[in-house]
Amino acid sequence: MSALVIGCVLGLVLGAICRACDIPSPAPPTPIGALLVVAMTSGYVVAGMV
Repeated sequence: MSALVIGCVLGLVLGAICRACDIPSPAPPTPIGALLVVAMTSGYVVAGMV
């Protein structure tokens, strides 16, 4: 559970740094791509719990 929290915090910090420095975000530019990343991450987390 702590890895999930650390991952979320790290993602928010990285996004804020990219925004502050005018660096393009390393995230996919389309909603479908973003959903794919969320689905893959969720599957990884769930599989780790089993």
